[in-house]
Amino acid sequence: MGFKPQKAEIPTSMRGLVDEAIHRGRELITSQACFGFQPIAMTPPDLIEVHDGFKIQSRKVFDWMNGSVGLYLSAITIGPALDEEVARLSSSGDMTRAFLLNAYGAEAAEALMEELNREIARTARLQGFILTKRYSPGYGDWLITAQKDLLGLLQAENIGIKLTENYLMIPEKSVSAIIGARPGGNEGEH
Repeated sequence: MGFKPQKAEIPTSMRGLVDEAIHRGRELITSQACFGFQPIAMTPPDLIEVHDGFKIQSRKVFDWMNGSVGLYLSAITIGPALDEEVARLSSSGDMTRAFLLNAYGAEAAEALMEELNREIARTARLQGFILTKRYSPGYGDWLITAQKDLLGLLQAENIGIKLTENYLMIPEKSVSAIIGARPGGNEGEH
């Protein structure tokens, strides 16, 4: 919600509603994740060839992944129930509760992706890699249409993620990303 403990406290009048949103959100979330590793070929200035015709043509992604020999592909979702409850609350006019529950869901999805990143980092260390930060379709000059190939390679439908005609993920509180894997990792690096 934008409140930072060091700068501003949640108003007393809102604390009960925030606690309620957190409790309800925890009941509604069904966390699922998937990831996999793919070797890549990089051709300057902007082409990364991944697998079976999946190509990333983006100068920003190319620069971000520079030195990588592979990519960890990843996706998470917190499931559809929270989105459905937010829609129900909105349609009934309970906008405050809908807003708070939606904010909780966004934070939960980000926390789940961070946990998956930690798991990928553990795996990468064991495989001798150091990692880049993650990058998602739709950032910079990487087109959102890449969602189709990325999620297809991951078989993300097995964890309940589908795409709309406009390449947006359903459930809404889902995240997909790639992370570059560079040679040279050892215990303690990531």
